[in-house]
Parts: sequence; C-alpha cells; structure tokens
Amino acid sequence: MSEGMQISSRRECGPLALMLVEEIGHRVINEFAEAISTLSLAARTAPSSAERASIERAALGLSGHAELHRALLPPTSAHPVSLPGYLARICQSFSATVLARRGVRLLLRSDEVQLASGEAWRVALIVMELVRNAARHAQLKPGGLITVDLTLADGGLTCSVCDSGQASPAARPGRGRHLVQSLAAELGGHATWRLGPAGSQARVDLPLATPICGQLSSGPSE
Repeated sequence: MSEGMQISSRRECGPLALMLVEEIGHRVINEFAEAISTLSLAARTAPSSAERASIERAALGLSGHAELHRALLPPTSAHPVSLPGYLARICQSFSATVLARRGVRLLLRSDEVQLASGEAWRVALIVMELVRNAARHAQLKPGGLITVDLTLADGGLTCSVCDSGQASPAARPGRGRHLVQSLAAELGGHATWRLGPAGSQARVDLPLATPICGQLSSGPSE
C-alpha cells in the first residue's frame, strides 16, 4: 500500500497555451477521422477480399493512433487523477496500436499516485515520449520489452523507462529529449539518460508536495 502523493508544480501553462494545444489536438483527430473515412470507403469498393482486408487493417491502425492522440489531449477538469489508471489506458492503446505488430511488450508498474489533472497530463506526455523513443531508437526485436516504473521514494516521484534494445551510444539528442527535459522542468524536476548495448534507461525525478490523505492500492499493470 502506498499513500497518494501530489506533485509540486512550479509553473503552469497559461489558459491560452492549453487552449491552442487542445485546438491543434482536435484538428489532428478530425484529420484522422477523415483519413479513416476515406479508407473505409476504399475498402467497400476494393476489387478483392485481400485488398479490402489490407485497407481495413490500415484504417484500424489509424483508429488506434487517433484514440491515443485523444487520450493525450489537455485535461478539461481540475479534479485529481489516479496516475496508474490514466497511464494504463494510454500504454495499452500504444501497445495495441504500435508495439503488438512488432512483437514488443510494454509493462507498466506504478505506485498509487494522485495528481492534479494538469500534472498527470504532463507526466503522461513524458512517459509516452520516452516510450516512443524506445520503440523508435532501441532496435527492439520481437520479444523485446519496454518497462515503465513509477515509484515513490525519498520525498519524490521517479519515472523510469527501460528497454531491452541496443540503441547506439553515439545517437544525438533530438526534439523528444528536449521535450522531456522541458516538461520535467515545468514540474520542478530533471531527466537523465543512460544508453548501453544491453538496454537503455531514461529517468525523470520529480518533487512531491504534501501527501493526499488516505491509503491507495498499488500494483503492476500491463
């Protein structure tokens, strides 16, 4: 059992910035919907069952990406969020949409942590950027594993994303790493990376404020 904790946020995005992010997000989702509709129409008029099945698989994949994008839209409520439940939905969607066809597993393990919705959203963006980077750069083979661990210790929340791949130590940092560093800084924390031939680890350490009253359950989720 672990006490729910709340992140100490030192900086908030203004309402205009969040509104712009939400507007862009909805536009992307609408474009996904148009593409899915076009593919569905093409599937109905496909000359063979094999071509129809191929187009339907493409539409299903786009639907998964749209659902994942929808789950990562800025929150519309300020109510506290259970971080494990929120991340489980997002990780399951990414796993089904991207990793399953590669034969790669994604495992989420988290202590119970309750955060304000804005902080939970930022942590989710951090986690998904790290998972995407692992999926893209770690050269994971079928049977590979990406593990996400969120633990409460020493007055803070640690988020660790590890993979069993072989990312090149010479790889140059990109926009994804800058995004993670910026989001961690907004929450008063910092990020570090360790790359190696036996797998890589990205770690984000975030400070926590006063514990929320009450005992909350914790456990692994896959």
